[in-house]
Amino acid sequence: MSDLKEKEKKEIQEEGSDLLQRFKNPTRRDFLKGLAIGAGGVALAPLLPKGTTEAIDLDYFPMKQYSQGQKLVGGHIFHDYRACVGCQTCEMACAMYNEKVANPSRSRIKIYRYEPAVFVGIVCQQCGDRPCVNACPVEPDKEGRRALYEDPKVKCLAVNVARCINCGNCVEACKANRNGNIYLNAKKIPDGYCVLCNGDPQCVKQCPQNALTHITAVTDGMYGSKPADVLAKWAIDTLFGGPKTIVENGIQVLK
Repeated sequence: MSDLKEKEKKEIQEEGSDLLQRFKNPTRRDFLKGLAIGAGGVALAPLLPKGTTEAIDLDYFPMKQYSQGQKLVGGHIFHDYRACVGCQTCEMACAMYNEKVANPSRSRIKIYRYEPAVFVGIVCQQCGDRPCVNACPVEPDKEGRRALYEDPKVKCLAVNVARCINCGNCVEACKANRNGNIYLNAKKIPDGYCVLCNGDPQCVKQCPQNALTHITAVTDGMYGSKPADVLAKWAIDTLFGGPKTIVENGIQVLK
């Protein structure tokens, strides 16, 4: 059995293999398989309508999961909508730690509610290919850093306020290619990206439902990197057996 698992992981790494292509360009079924990781190995099959998926293969995506509060370098925060109850504890924890204010609207992680009752968490996914950084027009300095760059110590985004030209290219790149987490604040400086709380994300640490996990791997353009509306459609289809009318803040936004 172990030899088979090693063979599968090797196949994923081989350029041009079918598994690698599916890893880079996942289908909805692949998305569901990836979700099983965030729940510590709980299979999704009991939650799914009959005929919509096969058994979950946890070895399909070789990502190592870490428990709450364990300090890591790099990676990203994974949100499991099956466990989330929308309490917004994560938002408060983030705002208190990073902004020093008890105001969830200042949080770098956002929880969106959809109907039927599904909560979708959107947070910077620390994309390995960094479309936001690549969109920055500021010339790299001697260390190869643009105005927006990856902090080498904690492997998360950072901004050099003195070099930023307030163009908003990073915001547009994130919106067009990922989940749109980055925005320009009142001073026209990129904001909203996750700083991973120096390797110990407080949102993960404080979540009472274990709906958040700090995972070392990054998944460029997949899963949590999708916009909230896309994730909500998948979640509703998964949990309730098909697409339903989606309402956000009393306004119908999707059918």
